[in-house]
Amino acid sequence: MLIAGGGVAAIETVLALRAASGGVAFDVTVLAPGRDLVYRPLSVGEPFGRPLLKRYALDAICADLGATLVHDVLGAVDGYRKTVTTGSGIELGYDALVVATGARATESLPNAFTFFADTDPEDFQWIVREVEEGVTRTIAFVVPLTSGWPLPLYELALMTAERAWAVGAGDVAFTLVTPEDSPLAIFQGAGSHAVARLLGVAGIEVESNTYAHDYDGRVVRLSPGDRRLAADRVVALPSLSGPDIAGLPLDANRFVRVDDHGRVPGLDGVYAVGDATTFAIKQGGIAAQQADAVAALIARGSDVDAARQPAPRPHLRAILLTGRDPLYLTATITGGESITSNASRDCPWWPPHKIAARHLAPYLADHEQRGAAPVLDLHRG
Repeated sequence: MLIAGGGVAAIETVLALRAASGGVAFDVTVLAPGRDLVYRPLSVGEPFGRPLLKRYALDAICADLGATLVHDVLGAVDGYRKTVTTGSGIELGYDALVVATGARATESLPNAFTFFADTDPEDFQWIVREVEEGVTRTIAFVVPLTSGWPLPLYELALMTAERAWAVGAGDVAFTLVTPEDSPLAIFQGAGSHAVARLLGVAGIEVESNTYAHDYDGRVVRLSPGDRRLAADRVVALPSLSGPDIAGLPLDANRFVRVDDHGRVPGLDGVYAVGDATTFAIKQGGIAAQQADAVAALIARGSDVDAARQPAPRPHLRAILLTGRDPLYLTATITGGESITSNASRDCPWWPPHKIAARHLAPYLADHEQRGAAPVLDLHRG
């Protein structure tokens, strides 16, 4: 097996394959450009003095799981020969290939501050300090059309508003601009309503069904209606595009096309999971569920006709950090949209990790509890 990627989806695939194999030995190679598995969801706490961004050493994880680690990027796939070519020109063969490379993140709005979760998230600290010192009076938080997962921006807005209240800067105006038809619309129903109430209590105005398409340092232009919103600072999430891997079927935004079971159409033994795929929700817990389904499919063998099996129905679990007590959100997803949702102040899953991954969450929790330094390398980015 060749697994391309070094993130949550990739390592969950390794763990899930071990669990589903029933003792069958798989020769697993992990192809990853970085040295660490970056645990990104907690990075929103960095600007507020909470050093929560975690990095886990991939070489230690792979050694612990009996996988070979190759530091390189996936450049191209040759489905006929069942080989891949890496960025440095190395050719690797495979019986099964799982593409878990993630998406590409780029700035979404010129002149705005773009929050990149895995690269220096503490850079947002200077905006927090401006709020504390009374320099910044109007802030807009912008969700781009192609964010894939807007929840971190809601966290930044809520935590910044909480900080402003805590230091007595009560005259700061906060606005959240989103193309969604309601706050965190993926949790439509009870979950979205709970988030809307939190925003209201925090004094954050919401411009829903709205797109920000220009910012000159003072005014954000909004559509529809060519409206203008005054803003001393604008904070935006990055736009996402696909990994653009040669030899794979891609959509217009270069994401890898997959069927409901994670298989790449037209390529025998090739699968894709997580943010690299055309699945609309780009979230670690969803990526982990996709990895579990693909690992089970591979472990059962190619003689199983996946088309006869019901497509997995993802269950979305998320923790919304607010600056006070977190809010736990759940939803059942069908066709990339939620059909039911719920919100609670008590975590309904275990362990209560930000990324609710069936195998990875307890694996990391176990090693953190035991202080297994050879497997875990925790340090700030």
